Amino acid sequence: MWKLHRYYLKEVTITLALTFTVLFGIMLVASLSRGIDGAQGGDLLSAALIAILWAADTFPHLLTISLLAAIVLTFARASADREITAIRAAGISPRVPMVAALLLGLVSSIGGSYIQHYLLPKAHYNKYRVTGEALRNFVLNTGMTGNQIAFKGFFLSAGRKDSNGHLHEVVIKLSKDLLSGDHPVGLPPGRAFWADEAWVDISADGETLRLILRDISDPAGTNDLPGDFELRMNIRSLTGRERQENDDDLTSVQLLTEVRRGMHEDPLFAEYTVHKRGCFALMPFLFAPIGFCLGVWSQNRGRMMALLLSIVPVVIYYICAVAASSALRPLGCAAIGWLPALVISLLGGPFCWRLLRR
Repeated sequence: MWKLHRYYLKEVTITLALTFTVLFGIMLVASLSRGIDGAQGGDLLSAALIAILWAADTFPHLLTISLLAAIVLTFARASADREITAIRAAGISPRVPMVAALLLGLVSSIGGSYIQHYLLPKAHYNKYRVTGEALRNFVLNTGMTGNQIAFKGFFLSAGRKDSNGHLHEVVIKLSKDLLSGDHPVGLPPGRAFWADEAWVDISADGETLRLILRDISDPAGTNDLPGDFELRMNIRSLTGRERQENDDDLTSVQLLTEVRRGMHEDPLFAEYTVHKRGCFALMPFLFAPIGFCLGVWSQNRGRMMALLLSIVPVVIYYICAVAASSALRPLGCAAIGWLPALVISLLGGPFCWRLLRR
């Protein structure tokens, strides 16, 4: 029996690897534009890392879909070549070759559980902070020593620099979001200004940048400008991607800890998030027998028909996931997050049972 298991396990694994590589490559290419846009103020490495993290956010989804497609294609091929018929004629139950699919489904569910509960929240947290951290390190390491500085919403250019590091003949343009609300008189946004002298200072914690401008003037002749101006900016906010943490950024252990200590603002949704992650991690194991049965069922119908039909359980899962999210507040039950797994089991169970008993 082990030779039979190894034969199908090898084929399913190879097909899974190829399918996942193609799908992940497509997602990575699709994320490149987001990475390039998100890396404004950062470097090429930051752009690549942002693209990888955005693509990694879809890793569990791609893994589940790739596994289902690999199992369907493998056993549709075996069924079309009459291998399953030969196995039955030898008195071997079709449940024996199905063990290979179940093993891969089990391994994928165990790995997906760790990814869902621990790795994915960290990736989701970091993908919004890659450029901000890179920019912070750049500012701390170089001290903003260049004569021209350009970030999102912030541009400064100087004609010369003196021995003290102060910039002279300065042109500056700021967006509205960067103007400090602590000053009674601000600079009008979206316009360029001149300053005779400017210099940059960094707070002791390395998080705040202070820009001091002396003798500001306006080419348009505005008279109500302050003579001197000090602008304080959070270094990471210069990338325009500062955001508050949410449940997607926290691991399941952190979420449950906050709930148990009464620190979470929405404990119902936090518990639902943990249940939802657990449900999704279980899907590869539930999809494995369904994919096997779809492949065997497609003996005279073609592999493409089986592959098209494999979309049905995926669509059912996402429909149930949306329904569970909508029903969370009215029902007040966090365990509703397991609804997709329950529906898939109820619909797929009879189909698999009837086919395997034939």
